[in-house]
Amino acid sequence: MIVAIGDVTERVHTWNPAAQPDSEFLYVDLGAVDSASKSITDAVRVRGSDAPSRARQLVQSGDVLVSTVRPNLNAVAAVDVSLDGATASTGFTVLRPSHRVHSRYLYHWVRTPAFVAEMVRKSTGANYPAVSDRIVKESTLALPGLNEQRRIAAILDHCDSLCFVGKKVLSRLHVLRQSAVAHFVDSVHGTERNLSDLVDAGDRLNYGVVQPGETVKNGVPLVRVSDLRLRRIDRTALKLIGPDIDRTHSHSRLRGTEVLVVCVGMTIGKIAIAQAVDIGSNIARAIARIPISDSNLRTFVAAYLETEAVQSYFKASLRTVAQPTLNIKQLGEARIKVPSIGDLANLCARLESIDAQSQRARCRLEALQRMSVSLQSRAFSGQL
Repeated sequence: MIVAIGDVTERVHTWNPAAQPDSEFLYVDLGAVDSASKSITDAVRVRGSDAPSRARQLVQSGDVLVSTVRPNLNAVAAVDVSLDGATASTGFTVLRPSHRVHSRYLYHWVRTPAFVAEMVRKSTGANYPAVSDRIVKESTLALPGLNEQRRIAAILDHCDSLCFVGKKVLSRLHVLRQSAVAHFVDSVHGTERNLSDLVDAGDRLNYGVVQPGETVKNGVPLVRVSDLRLRRIDRTALKLIGPDIDRTHSHSRLRGTEVLVVCVGMTIGKIAIAQAVDIGSNIARAIARIPISDSNLRTFVAAYLETEAVQSYFKASLRTVAQPTLNIKQLGEARIKVPSIGDLANLCARLESIDAQSQRARCRLEALQRMSVSLQSRAFSGQL
């Protein structure tokens, strides 16, 4: 049976906090919903006298919140018992399940690509696309019996739980890596040197291509900030520049022995390490190249640049013109505590082990996420 969402949800009560200025309540604003985890992560306690004008909707456990702005982000969440009685922004459509629809079934439906695509298609406003409550509630969904809804929701919930655990494992491995580097730096003896002193003889720190021009078929791959992922260069969508532009910027052409650092924009300090497959590619102006041929030293420098102390130094050294920028001179003056060759080898072996575990965990998580998408598709097409 196909039904409109509005036909299987109930009316939500509203109130005006300004009428009770001394009252305190939990407020769920649009920013409180994490569109990645599909959960409410940052509800805040507000006094009635300080409440925003959009604080109106009284929610209860089991409600499903659907953000009506920027529907492409799919900021949706289920209200749990800890937020029973909280107040939600009018920027949400609050879906309160009737006796005909299971809350978790409805929650999983509004996360589907089909629902998101419909909301995006029906949104209005170029700079601030949004949909109305009416559009959300006129959207339809397949509605099997309640027992079948519960079965489908349980399967999708279990898959979500597995993905959550997978993300937790990756997060802990990330913390373990950071802790290993921090402990190493604190515990070993070493000589502090400027980063610029560690680059290969006859080479230097430098930026990349200033004006890459239009994409050229069969051109030279250009590494941009968006291509740096998981300390590597993601080569799936590299821009191709003209050979003449590459020749003009031959000093920034990669040899596969570099640490790369983002020096312009909102991700300043992001790190990647060039690999053999990257040899011959060039880099964009927003990226600095640090040539270090010794593989252990290169791994260590990349890890050291990610430490809190160095990242704080980067932030303190920024200048802002059109956007935040870290100068090559300031980058080169970053202080690096260089350990002995033996200590360096021990740390790199430790990091290699952690990175291998992270890669396996990431592969498992990606497989789970693919399974989740498949199950979701099958669940709402009657094939699960």
